[in-house]
Amino acid sequence: MWLLDSGIGGLTIARAIRRRLPGLVQHYMADHAAFPYGGLASESLVARVCDLVTRAVAAHPVDAVVIACNTASTVVLPALRARLSIPVVGVVPAIRPAAAASTSGVIGVLATPGTVKSVHVATLIERFAGDCRVVKVGAPGLAALAEQYWRDGTLDTDALARELSPLQAPEWHALDQLVLGCTHYPLLQEAIAAMVGAHVTLVDSGDAVARRLEDVLGDASLKQGDSGGGRFYTTGGPMEDAGLAARIRAEGFRAMLVGEPAPV
Repeated sequence: MWLLDSGIGGLTIARAIRRRLPGLVQHYMADHAAFPYGGLASESLVARVCDLVTRAVAAHPVDAVVIACNTASTVVLPALRARLSIPVVGVVPAIRPAAAASTSGVIGVLATPGTVKSVHVATLIERFAGDCRVVKVGAPGLAALAEQYWRDGTLDTDALARELSPLQAPEWHALDQLVLGCTHYPLLQEAIAAMVGAHVTLVDSGDAVARRLEDVLGDASLKQGDSGGGRFYTTGGPMEDAGLAARIRAEGFRAMLVGEPAPV
C-alpha cells in the first residue's frame, strides 16, 4: 500500500491501519516540497498528486493507495481513481460520527482553511449534521505546529491557542464534539484536548480509513504479520534531524529516502 500526505500527518492514518492490518506493508510519501497542500490551487494539487502517486505505483506496485490528507482527498480522488486500476481510499472528516455522538447538538470542525471552505465539507454537514450547530475553524498554522512537535517535541502553546481561539467564543460553550479534520492534528491530540476542555471529545478519521481499507482489500491474512518492510520517502530535500531516522523506524518503516521512489 502507498500512503501520501504533504508531510507527516498521514502517519496518524498509517498507525491506525497498522493496528488493524499489521500484515500490510506500507510505503509512505511525505511531499514536503509542496507542504502544505492547502497552499496549492485545486488544479495544481490534482496534477501534482496524480503525477506523484502514479509514478510511485509504477515504481513499487501495490494493492491500494491511501490519500492520507483531508485537503487532497477533497479534490483529487476522482482524477486519481481514473488513472489507477487499484483502489484509492481517501480521508473524510468524521462529521457523521461526531454529530451522532453529540448530546448538546453543537460540534466543531477543525481543519485547514481550504478544507473547511470546501463543498465536500458543506455536503457532509448538510447530510449528517443538519440538526447540529456547527462551528468551522480554518487553522492556517496548525499543521506546521504538528510537524514541528513530531520532529523535536517542541510546541508553541501561544500559537496553538491562537489557532484554537474561535472555539473559545461564548456562543460555542456547549461544544461537545470536535472533528480533527486534518491528519496532522491527532499528533497534537493531548495539547488540543487540554485547551478545549475535558467536556469536548476529539474525533478523527484514522480508524474509519483502516476499516474501509480492510473492506476494500478483503484479505483476512493481513490481520496477522509484520508490516515493517515499507519505506518512507520525502520530497524537497533531507529533513535535517539526527534522530529522524530512528523516529521513522519507530513508526514502522525500515528506511527513509529523499526523493521519489525508483524501480527496484
